[in-house]
Amino acid sequence: MIIGIASGDYLPAYKSVDDKEQWGGAGWARLGQYVEPLKALGHQVAVGILWKDGDCLSIATEEDGGGKCYPDVIILQRIMHDGVAEAIRIGQAAGQVIINDVDDWYWGLDTRNAAFLASHPKYNDEENTKFYMQNVLASDLVTVSTPYLAKQFEGRGSSPVRTLPNYIDVARFKPVVQASAPCFGWVGSTMHRSGDVETLKGIFPRYLSTDRLHLQHSGDRIDAPSFASQIGVDPDLVTRVPAVPSDRYPELLTFDVGLVPLRDTGFNHAKSEIKGLEYAASGIPFIAQDLPSYRKLWEDWGETESGFYIAKRTKDWIKAIDNLLDIEARRAKQAQLFANVPYRDIEYGTIQWNNLLQELT
Repeated sequence: MIIGIASGDYLPAYKSVDDKEQWGGAGWARLGQYVEPLKALGHQVAVGILWKDGDCLSIATEEDGGGKCYPDVIILQRIMHDGVAEAIRIGQAAGQVIINDVDDWYWGLDTRNAAFLASHPKYNDEENTKFYMQNVLASDLVTVSTPYLAKQFEGRGSSPVRTLPNYIDVARFKPVVQASAPCFGWVGSTMHRSGDVETLKGIFPRYLSTDRLHLQHSGDRIDAPSFASQIGVDPDLVTRVPAVPSDRYPELLTFDVGLVPLRDTGFNHAKSEIKGLEYAASGIPFIAQDLPSYRKLWEDWGETESGFYIAKRTKDWIKAIDNLLDIEARRAKQAQLFANVPYRDIEYGTIQWNNLLQELT
């Protein structure tokens, strides 16, 4: 089978500063990491630019369009421009199957999120989110990462919706060795958060004043608000680790306890538990806001045997932090994570994608 992938999260090698292909986080998690496993199953996979080519669609893999292929199935992600829905119909008429994969509820973005500034008509000449919905609903199938997202698309059009949970390549993650004085860390870009990190404000000063723990922000960018300022602590008390390309993400997981602060919003209800899975693969016990994806993972993994805590209120965060100050408690949670996370390995995601592709052709 010939599979074509066109993702707005993908940057071709000829456009990147280091002459290497680059993926954004969602693009890598949902599609990029499956390219090689799908090839190993005998599929031909091309990643590049969607191209309307006469009476069908192609994927152009080189700048001059010379490296075109004509896929049986085309997977789109975050392709938001006007005219794409029309192109989809051309491909469908030629017998090509079009899948649109959605990992975020773009239609619920907070105005403070950098993605809002890139997609709202006030800041962009195109009505991206309007076109995006048209493009998604024109597809033969919509794949999503969470049940919440599935509910948002079901009934909006004739396209069926399939939930494919996020999985991770566990082998890429290096287990941490728990330190006696723990470092609590968060991985992410503050540019693409909307009040989430601020939910931790007021919690950590009491611990930092007595050196009971350390703090780290992995994914720091100099053009974004500082993690320290958003949680209300002295910047000198937070270790800052610069952002790296998505394929090097495991390098950022170098702390003892992970944080998953999230506001209780529709946009966050749509988010998957992938950050927690990445922490888990590194043996990092974590505390996550009590939202649907993390509540379900906590229940699926046996609640007290899950290897992590979920917190609804500030006092829940403080209780979990206090428990995780103890190294033996962290080691016990780490063992639970190592027992649970293999069930969310990429091999299961590859099986799901392969079965879905076989169904459609």
